[in-house]
Amino acid sequence: TGVLIVNLGTPDAPRAPEVRRYLREFLSDPRVLDIHPLGRWLLLNLIILPTRPSKSAEAYSKVWTPEGSPLLVHSQGLARGLQAALPETPVVLGMRYGNPSLPSALKALRDQGCDRVVVVPLYPQYASSSTGSTLEALYAAAAGLWNTPYFDVVPPFYDDPGFLDAFARRAREVFERQTPDHVVMS
Repeated sequence: TGVLIVNLGTPDAPRAPEVRRYLREFLSDPRVLDIHPLGRWLLLNLIILPTRPSKSAEAYSKVWTPEGSPLLVHSQGLARGLQAALPETPVVLGMRYGNPSLPSALKALRDQGCDRVVVVPLYPQYASSSTGSTLEALYAAAAGLWNTPYFDVVPPFYDDPGFLDAFARRAREVFERQTPDHVVMS
């Protein structure tokens, strides 16, 4: 048994070409842009991709760290922490969009002899555009394998007391140092 931690994804770098590639993959997903395929293609290729990558790359560069994308860095840290807690169980990170990809994560688990995978979506609540899309892509990647692994998917945890306590603890740490005018949690 292996553990596959999944998150949404991030561009490979905060530059327009990498952001364009990421946005194309992300916004081509019918679960993300839930409109007629022709409308999605037109919106993506005639409006978003010609203009948005450079603006988004600029925004990404403001939050990018020396180690890389914050989402990737923190997701990798979580995977390392879980691996330390489960030393006998392979733990791998896969991203729905971008790298490390879901197919590469499945391959890494298969290379370690895993035929059962506990899938841990890092989305507290279910949404078709995140959890649904990720599971659909994961099942499609598994369907391409000769021997498909068994999947156990961790359900939404938005109301789990441990999650809520951890979220509250983190918020308290921030509020002890700052007094924001508004708080938005996502």
